[in-house]
Amino acid sequence: MSANVLLASAHTVGESNLHLQFTPAYRRGVFESRILRDIVTSLFIEQARKLDVTLAALDYGPDHAHLFITNWKRWGIADLAQRFKGAISRALRRDYAYLFEDKLWGDKFWTAGYFYRTVGVVTAETVRIYVAESQKKHWENHTRMPQQTLLAYA
Repeated sequence: MSANVLLASAHTVGESNLHLQFTPAYRRGVFESRILRDIVTSLFIEQARKLDVTLAALDYGPDHAHLFITNWKRWGIADLAQRFKGAISRALRRDYAYLFEDKLWGDKFWTAGYFYRTVGVVTAETVRIYVAESQKKHWENHTRMPQQTLLAYA
C-alpha cells in the first residue's frame, strides 16, 4: 500500500486521495475481534483491486474502519463507498455471520452513512502515522460493555 502517486493518462496528470470511515450497524464493537478485522481487511483489499483503486492505509477502532484510498478519480465518493460497503457486507453476512451475530442482526453490516474527506498531497508515511495515531485514542479508552437486555432494566 502506498500513497503520493501521480496518475497519468493521455491528457491528464493528477493525484486523488480520500479518507473514508465506515461504522458497523448500531455502532457495535465488532472490530474488537482480531479474526473479523483480518477478514474485513482482506475483503477491503480484494474490493480495492476490483475497483482499481489503491488502498494506501487501513485501520480500525473497536466500532469503525478507516480507509485511505488513492487514485480513485474514476469513481464518485458515494459510488465508491456504496461498492465497498455493499460488497463487504454481502460477503460477511454470507460467509462469516457467526462471528458477529451476537452484536448485529438483520440484513446489514454497516450503518447507512459514512464519513469522507478528500485529502491533499500526502506521503505514505504521513498516512500511516495519521491512521495509527488516530486509532490509539479509540482503543485506549475502550472498555467493552456487555450487551443490554430487557432483563437489565428489571
